[in-house]
Amino acid sequence: MKLLKSCPALLMAAILFTACGGSDKKEGDPKAPEEKKEILSNRNGSPTKLEGSWEIKRAEGDMASTNMGTVYEFKGSKLAFGKGDYKNPGSTEVTDSTFSFQADGNQLKFYYNYHFNGDTLVVSMKNGVGQVFHMVKQ
Repeated sequence: MKLLKSCPALLMAAILFTACGGSDKKEGDPKAPEEKKEILSNRNGSPTKLEGSWEIKRAEGDMASTNMGTVYEFKGSKLAFGKGDYKNPGSTEVTDSTFSFQADGNQLKFYYNYHFNGDTLVVSMKNGVGQVFHMVKQ
């Protein structure tokens, strides 16, 4: 009798795992979703290659002079930025070429592209207004 009661549950579990385990992406299919980039910062806050404090030394685009001197502080899955005593704390997810910022208590998430030019971290906001920040590690 116990076997009959557990069979429907086992069948449902098997169907669920089979349905979730497949991949719809076909090689060379332009409509297939882009593969996710490896997330280098996970939820437990492990360090990334951006770990530490980065100061904007040169800025391009709108309000360039206003952004000069702003410091971005990466600590695992946390990111805070600001000048002087003002810090805007939040969370981040870092990949090999992007990072995000979501301020604590806010639903909005901002996405950035980045790359390195020697020791300089070059950051631009995705869907932004052409701002580019050149940051040096402190």
